[in-house]
Amino acid sequence: MRALLGQIPSFFIALALAVALWAIATNEENPSREAFFSDPLAVEIVNRPEGLIVYEKSAETVRVKLRAPLASWDQMQPQSLRAIVDLKGTGIGETRGEVKVQVADPRVAVVAVEPPAILVRIDQLKSRGMAVETELLDAPPTGYVSKLPLTNPARVVLNGPARLIDQVERVEAALSVRGARSSVTQEISLTARDARGNAIRGVALEPAFATVIVPIEQRVGYKDVSIRTILKGAVAAGYWISNIVVAPSTATVVGSADVLARIPGFVETFPIDVNAATSDVVKTVPLALPEGVALPDTDGVTVQIAITPILGGQTIRRVVAAQGLRSGLSARVSPDSVEVILSGPLPVLATLTPQDVQVSVDVTGLASGTHSIKPRVAIVPALLKVQNLVPDTVLVNIVEATPSK
Repeated sequence: MRALLGQIPSFFIALALAVALWAIATNEENPSREAFFSDPLAVEIVNRPEGLIVYEKSAETVRVKLRAPLASWDQMQPQSLRAIVDLKGTGIGETRGEVKVQVADPRVAVVAVEPPAILVRIDQLKSRGMAVETELLDAPPTGYVSKLPLTNPARVVLNGPARLIDQVERVEAALSVRGARSSVTQEISLTARDARGNAIRGVALEPAFATVIVPIEQRVGYKDVSIRTILKGAVAAGYWISNIVVAPSTATVVGSADVLARIPGFVETFPIDVNAATSDVVKTVPLALPEGVALPDTDGVTVQIAITPILGGQTIRRVVAAQGLRSGLSARVSPDSVEVILSGPLPVLATLTPQDVQVSVDVTGLASGTHSIKPRVAIVPALLKVQNLVPDTVLVNIVEATPSK
């Protein structure tokens, strides 16, 4: 028995050594790493007292420094961690809450939390009903009038901290009717505002949106008409009018009911001269209005007339020149000319000269013999495009030049 008792210290020493060796081996196989988690954690509030609401926090997220085996780091996801502030036992006012981080993996240790605590402001939860006020940000066009808006729902419920709810003077639905010539229907996000018109954040509106209908009617003595452009002359040969843009495209005219009834639904511009034009024409021109009819908004309209060259094609024959021929050699190109098929604006094609289109083959560095080469085309007019070469490959026979006697 004495001998057995004497072996107890040796047993514990051996056990400690075994545990140490196991820890060392385990750490070598799965070493630990200490670092900040990649994503900030959103701070959650728990155990909020009934009837109270948190309306302000000094920080919404925290950074967490962890120590864990590499295997745990590889498996860690944002949902594996949770940052909470416990408000149990707190009341109205400002309180400092310690941030505690809960980790699902028991092998993960929390080393630090930044910030370790946050300030939380708590107030009484309050509800209040208010009517929705509609604000028109602007007016409809001349000749139109907006009627009393209809809002659905007409009232909403405000929920939030008492100090913010008490600051709300009105709930507003704001919308624009600029350019509207018929009734406007929109779903508008509602905004709670104080006495100075500032938006109050932190107040929940139920519902948060309202449908607003603003009736728009045309005034008596006004009429909408479209605008037809009148052109004078013809553009230059080889060009065409590819587009006409009128701004504005419609106009509101004013006059007596009898005179307006005789207008067929459009008015014309004064003639715009495009004679021999080769580029876009932009002019502000008045409208040819019948007697007794006026244009209250503006003196005229802006007309932009796009003048575009007519596209065509042309085939020309050009001699193929050899370039880069080494001294002491001569070259013969077969065939010695090719057909160049071009496309582009007709006015440019009509003025082509032989110098405008050059065809060549590059024989730089080539030795004696027969070579198959694709010719290159150099065109001076940048608006033209080479559609094809016929043939697209020529034979170049390079020989030693015969010395002259």
